[in-house]
Amino acid sequence: MDTSPLEEFLLEYVEVAGGLWQAIEPQVYDAMLPGSVEHTLDLTTSEGVFRFTLDPEAVPDYPAAQLMAFGNPLLDRIFDHAQALGRVAQVYLTGFNLTPHDLTATVRRSLQVPAGVEVRSAPPRAYHFSSAVFWFQVTFISDEKVQSIFSVGIDRYYGRLTRTLEDTLRNAALSEARSYPYPDAPSWSLRRTYQLAREETVHTVAVAAHSHLAELQQYLQRETQRITGYFADLRAELADRQMRAAAKGEDVAPFEAQRSALDREEQTQLADLRHKLALRVQVRLLNVLHVIQPKLRIRVQLVPPQGIGGEIEVVFDPALQKIEATVCPECARPTLALALNRFGQVMCPACAAVSNVPRKGKGS
Repeated sequence: MDTSPLEEFLLEYVEVAGGLWQAIEPQVYDAMLPGSVEHTLDLTTSEGVFRFTLDPEAVPDYPAAQLMAFGNPLLDRIFDHAQALGRVAQVYLTGFNLTPHDLTATVRRSLQVPAGVEVRSAPPRAYHFSSAVFWFQVTFISDEKVQSIFSVGIDRYYGRLTRTLEDTLRNAALSEARSYPYPDAPSWSLRRTYQLAREETVHTVAVAAHSHLAELQQYLQRETQRITGYFADLRAELADRQMRAAAKGEDVAPFEAQRSALDREEQTQLADLRHKLALRVQVRLLNVLHVIQPKLRIRVQLVPPQGIGGEIEVVFDPALQKIEATVCPECARPTLALALNRFGQVMCPACAAVSNVPRKGKGS
């Protein structure tokens, strides 16, 4: 039987926390954890052994075993402790070919330049490039609590989002130590990187929150109509009783008091409903993984048939076997399309076109 993701997590957690585990039967385990971990988890063991199972049907046979199912407070404490154990980590990616075949031709094919412009590339140099993966826990709180995990990968060299980092991690060989003495490429500060990751997460969460809020508002509207309809019926019934009492010459003052009480109760229930269905969102950073990967920096020269040539730097990613989009020095947007302005500066074609338009003098 294949193990579930939760089962794999628990067994790995026991090992990372410094403990040992032994399978009693499928999905039933005995684990020994350090005393400090038991204290952190507020865990009571039998002779130092913690027995747990992931199979509800095994509980009658092992009544002392903890059923590890979502919603178990112990499992929540284990999740919190596991996150605390690995909040920040760093890995080096290895096993890449840093001498790709005919890299010069790859550079020429990857860059889009105007007709007649020659692309020349200098010998590449290997550097260690830094990226970071941030995992955020987002909690939507209203009449119920819903939690989601959002991950954001940031390329710290260019300071932009990367959609391929997690795929690269799955396919690369990982090492805790630096295997090659390559210099470090320039990188954004961790503070700026975190700010970008959080802004992206907040933007994504805002979309999810808008959808969640729309559902809450629909439910609020239905419940508001139900409550107001219910109290309207009560007031109509009370008014009918008041009319009959008045017709008999009875005192109707108690009915006015009851009407006021109904109004107060209606407003209280509606206020409680609005408070319960108000959406609050909490965003919390869980973990950060720093990823160090060797890549090739290549100085590229654009040489036009006439006029002044210019240079720019590009990066070759050996994991993806392609040239990454560079950054236009003028507009700071990623681009693989390059052009020259009349001063020999390399930039994206749109910026080059604007730069090449002659400026009119003040008196013209």
